[in-house]
Amino acid sequence: MPPVQEMSDARQAIKAAREVKAEQYAPQKLRSAEDSMELATRTLEQGEYEAARMAATVAKALAIKARDEAVAAAAH
Repeated sequence: MPPVQEMSDARQAIKAAREVKAEQYAPQKLRSAEDSMELATRTLEQGEYEAARMAATVAKALAIKARDEAVAAAAH
């Protein structure tokens, strides 16, 4: 079964990170999240649902870390 929810959650987390300027304050983490999202998309297209689910979960976690880091950095 395709990881629809995980893909959606990861995209939302990346969007949230961008909204707080993570590309400025946490660029490496945001880039890693985007790379994981690209991997999730590629593996999903190949029908490798479990690999896509794992990559999307990693992308979400990295995006959340990027968002948190950006929020903390912007507050200083």
